[in-house]
Amino acid sequence: MKDHASIKNDIFAAVNQGFDTRVHFYFCILVAVGLSKKQGRITSNRQKNAFIMKWLKNARRVVTFNPVASSEIDWLRAEILRNPPDRDPEPVLQLIYQTASEMKAQ
Repeated sequence: MKDHASIKNDIFAAVNQGFDTRVHFYFCILVAVGLSKKQGRITSNRQKNAFIMKWLKNARRVVTFNPVASSEIDWLRAEILRNPPDRDPEPVLQLIYQTASEMKAQ
């Protein structure tokens, strides 16, 4: 039977792994948006929202993200649908990624 310290370490490792996956998820979505903008496929906030919604649908199938990022996917989809189609979601994504990256570095 595991001792208290060993169980605590296992829990900490599991939480960190989930956090790392979430940070990686936001990094990937920001890179995908940036590349699509650079390639000229995204020229408006409506196109950006449509791209992100499609990206999220595909991300749900990616083993790297699922199931840890499932709640992030659900939240982000709801956030995009809740707001006007011309609202730019990228600043929120950048804030989340930047904040999470700073927390990870501590």
